[in-house]
Amino acid sequence: MITEALVVSEPGAPFKFQQVELNDDLRPDEVAIRIKATGVCHTDLNFSKEKSMPELFPAVLGHEGAGIVERIGSDVTKVSAGDHVIVCYTCCGKCKYCLRKETAYCDLWFHYNFGVGRLDGSKTFSATADGKPLTSHFFGQSSFARNILVSENGLVKVDKDIPFEQLAPLGCGLMTGAGAMLNVINPTSDISVAVVGAGAVGLAAIMALKILDQPPSKIIAVDIVAHRLEMARSFGATHTINSKDQPDLKRALMDITNGRGIDGAIDTTGRPEVVTELIRSAARKGKVVTVGVGELSAAASANMFEMVNTGCTYVGCNQGDCYPQEFLPKLLGAQQSGKFPYDQLIKTYPAKDIEQAAHDIHSGKTVKAVLLWD
Repeated sequence: MITEALVVSEPGAPFKFQQVELNDDLRPDEVAIRIKATGVCHTDLNFSKEKSMPELFPAVLGHEGAGIVERIGSDVTKVSAGDHVIVCYTCCGKCKYCLRKETAYCDLWFHYNFGVGRLDGSKTFSATADGKPLTSHFFGQSSFARNILVSENGLVKVDKDIPFEQLAPLGCGLMTGAGAMLNVINPTSDISVAVVGAGAVGLAAIMALKILDQPPSKIIAVDIVAHRLEMARSFGATHTINSKDQPDLKRALMDITNGRGIDGAIDTTGRPEVVTELIRSAARKGKVVTVGVGELSAAASANMFEMVNTGCTYVGCNQGDCYPQEFLPKLLGAQQSGKFPYDQLIKTYPAKDIEQAAHDIHSGKTVKAVLLWD
């Protein structure tokens, strides 16, 4: 079938709204989705410029989709035609991690989500002009397209009365931030937490603390954009650090914590120097969590003697360490009760205006851009 998609022809090229062909022959475990809204994540923008993965291009990216089930494969049991769904990453559903509901660490996670196609390498999209195959199944979906095919394991069924623009961002960024805080930091009332980067992921981490009956005593937001720090305050941050005014991050964090250091820190920036400073600023038995990725080759350093003596933990976190089929309904329930007001971060754009959306994200004007396909 002919549909529309946002195509990146080569690393650094602009997104082009164009017609593509979708081979919509369903495999037994697949579902055909009509995408209604797609969140724009920094990961999409970063990978659109990624020169170390030439096999990715030409590409249809996008990994925060929301839409309507149109058809289902013969083995699909979790959704039916007409259901509204959030589309997130894909997993095998059979390995020990999937059986433990740790699906973000599926044995085949990389192959399903970065394998540049289905598990067997086949692609569902091709350019209409020359028939050249286009990357499909980015994060299991490639939802920068009006129509996609996905595995049923990458779907979360939701109520039909929720606007699609509020569903799409939950598929990665907001889930990652909230999950990193609630599932990995696992905060208690007697600790301090810090979040570096007050974009969608960082603000989701901060506002997720509203879900707790007893949030941490000190909640610190770090950024270089003043109005984002103001937003962090409105969502529950007790302290803010503008790194333009206070470039010595360790000193600023130590001042706020009276020299104790930070018990739990989340870095959303993907900058090695930030991670290193957070490790150096950790309290005894402190935990530093990485969710942001910039350069794929980036590496942070830590002093082993200090790590041993403080008991500091530095840990990566994929997709918020959550099981989307249970965690996303929890976030939706919190939003509806006023405890997770992520809808205040969203600004919508027509899908063809993705370049404007990307510009507004990079400038700090927009926190969470969501593309609308109708």
